[in-house]
Amino acid sequence: MTFDDTVKMSLYSTIVETTRIPTSSQVARALGAEVREVEDAFARLAGRRLLVLEPGSHSRIRMAPPFSGVETSFLVRASGKAYFANCVWDSLGVPAALGMDARIEAADGETAEPLQLEVRGGKPLPSECIGHFAIPAAYWWDDIITT
Repeated sequence: MTFDDTVKMSLYSTIVETTRIPTSSQVARALGAEVREVEDAFARLAGRRLLVLEPGSHSRIRMAPPFSGVETSFLVRASGKAYFANCVWDSLGVPAALGMDARIEAADGETAEPLQLEVRGGKPLPSECIGHFAIPAAYWWDDIITT
C-alpha cells in the first residue's frame, strides 16, 4: 500500500468513527508521519479527484466524497451518528460507504421544504421526490464546490 493509500484509509477511518474530516496534522499524528508528508499526499489525492481541499488550504479537506468537511443541508443519520454529505447524490453514497441503513434529512432546493429519504438494505426506499442536477456531470469538476 502506498503512503497516499495509507493517508486515505486513515482519513476515511477517522470520518467513519468521528463523523468529521480530520486535518493534515490529525492524520499525521495518527500515522506518526510529518504534517508536510500528509499535506503532499492530500495534494496528490486531490489531483486524482479523490478529495477536495478547502480553497487556500493544504491541511483542510472540504470534501472526501461522499462526506463533507463542512455543514451542508444534507444530513445523513446512520447507526446513531450524523454525517454531512456534499449533495443529494453523495447523501445516498454515505450509507453505501458505511454499509448501513440511514435516514437522510435534506431540503428541497427550490422551496426549502424539508425532505427525508431512507436507505434500507442498501436500497433507497420509494419517495415522492425527484433529484435534479442542474449541471451535467461532465462539468461537475469545473467547480465541484459550487456544483
